[in-house]
Amino acid sequence: MEYYAIVHNDFDGTASAAVYARAVKSLPKNVFFTEPNKLHSLLSSLELRGVYNVMIADLGINASTFDEIIKNLKKLIEQGANVEWFDHHVWKDEWKEELRKIGVSVYHDTSTCGAGVIYKYKNPNDDFSRRLASADCSVDIWLHDDPMGEKLRRIVENNKDYSWKNELIKMFYNGILWNDTFDKMLEEVVSRELEGYKKVMKSYKLIQIDGHKVVVAVRWKGPPDISYASQFLMTRTNASVFASANGRSISFRSKEIDVRQFAVKLGGGGHPLAAGAQLKVPIIYRFLNRIGIKGPMLNWVTKIVQNTIADVGFITYQESKKSSTPPY
Repeated sequence: MEYYAIVHNDFDGTASAAVYARAVKSLPKNVFFTEPNKLHSLLSSLELRGVYNVMIADLGINASTFDEIIKNLKKLIEQGANVEWFDHHVWKDEWKEELRKIGVSVYHDTSTCGAGVIYKYKNPNDDFSRRLASADCSVDIWLHDDPMGEKLRRIVENNKDYSWKNELIKMFYNGILWNDTFDKMLEEVVSRELEGYKKVMKSYKLIQIDGHKVVVAVRWKGPPDISYASQFLMTRTNASVFASANGRSISFRSKEIDVRQFAVKLGGGGHPLAAGAQLKVPIIYRFLNRIGIKGPMLNWVTKIVQNTIADVGFITYQESKKSSTPPY
């Protein structure tokens, strides 16, 4: 079967592509790695070139681009494309209805990660896909219940080049979850992370909002990545929420608060415990941060975070689960 894979450019997207490939017993003709806020543009420029199957995975929907996504998918379907979309982010019911109306096969389940959705609905008897999805979900939706997830995430994200992710997709497709090369790579990555925590300590401030401690950080150079830095700083400060900005976007993390609410307020989305949005910091603050003067950018981002949380309020993850619509 010939098909294109369009996936998020992270561990979950990589794992999703591999699990799907194992389900259909074929590697994709091409893999397109992208972000949710760029999906509409990628679909607009996609040329089928004789390949009429398209899978989309681990890419949530931004309300601001949904109409463009519908228009571009409809155009592809009219050209003969068969489109399957697998996702686990929070969606509106009307989005699923609209996509199905134009002919998209939608597999949506918020109880698992992107790779988990594909494993569950396309290939539930494949033990390797189960193990890969378990490791992926552990870190992607902040379950932290599978040690292999912490290891594999570092391997996948060690090299930002898409050719590396393509190589990993082939390895996973062939049933290789870990090898000796990964051991050495993991050791080097962890060493860089440990050194990087010194930079993290100079890049944050702690504030209090309605009795909750909130860590606000601006991006540091190099590892650790946001997920590991957030765990480190929240544990160190006993904070409920972590927010980090890199100049173009902001990320939220928590172990107990539904931070997706904050991301949505800023025009983004994500998971209840790990979410983000675009946030363009004024260029002068970005420049100062780049040369080591972090205060102005940190203060600007902190004000955004304070105002956003004040508008939304704190909703626990358990409360949000009770009020959410059951996935289907």
